[in-house]
Amino acid sequence: MRLSARQIEIFQMAYRLKSTRKAADALHISQPAISRAVAELELEIGVALFDRSGRKFEPTAAAHSLQEAALKHYHGLERVKDAARQIASGLGGHLRVAALPVVADTRVASAAGRLMARHPALRIDVDVLNEDSCLAALREGRADCVVISSDPGDPNLVCTRVADVLPTAIFHPNDELVRVRKVTLAELAKVPQIMLPTHSPFRRAVEHMFDQAGVTFQIMAEAGTQSALIRMVSQGAGRAIVDQESLNLVAKPDVIAVPLAVELKWPIRIVSPSASTDAPGLQRLVRELEDFKC
Repeated sequence: MRLSARQIEIFQMAYRLKSTRKAADALHISQPAISRAVAELELEIGVALFDRSGRKFEPTAAAHSLQEAALKHYHGLERVKDAARQIASGLGGHLRVAALPVVADTRVASAAGRLMARHPALRIDVDVLNEDSCLAALREGRADCVVISSDPGDPNLVCTRVADVLPTAIFHPNDELVRVRKVTLAELAKVPQIMLPTHSPFRRAVEHMFDQAGVTFQIMAEAGTQSALIRMVSQGAGRAIVDQESLNLVAKPDVIAVPLAVELKWPIRIVSPSASTDAPGLQRLVRELEDFKC
């Protein structure tokens, strides 16, 4: 016996609506096509599935049994269809994101968590990579989008600037500089710094800021993420420069933030293949990062 997926789909719609006309409208095909498909299914099975006496179109006992079997054994197709609908609306699907350490465990993780909380069928994986590795993952198909700082200048990629990081200096509560309104780089450099790794674009931007000001500084230690920087400073180890927004994402940071006397804006960009730009899930992530507030 050969039963096609289309036959079962038409049967189930006719069964639920008890009308070939309504089933035709729901499936966007002609009423004769519905009637023909049902008749072919009845011929294949060898029993009547609907009582057509008078103007009725009532399911028979055989139809009830077939519907029960379809619900039991044919639910896989329904799950696929539901998933397709969710993907099309951005309410479901799987989005793979690679991001720089400076934003991965703060802005990106928070945005992903909020989206998944609102849309349980949506899965967002976040990988933490340096900028070159992010772009390699994107070009090799291991990531659907990346969150980095620079514009790769690739015509096959779409780059959207979603925010600017506004760095701030952080201190242990016992540090003498917690009382100043703004801290200069010279004041900040009197104590060794804790910084992100050398491959971090954020660190390079901070180092460039010190270089432009003609201020030398010492590095006490390196940490892979901003939350690690915050934790280390909270224990009394050195000073650091972090994204102001990240402080609100670390539980009980026990550090004091003081604005820098020199303004530094560090861009955050989301990059994706040009063919994927219209993907609803990706668009939702872009909007979440643009509207990001801790």
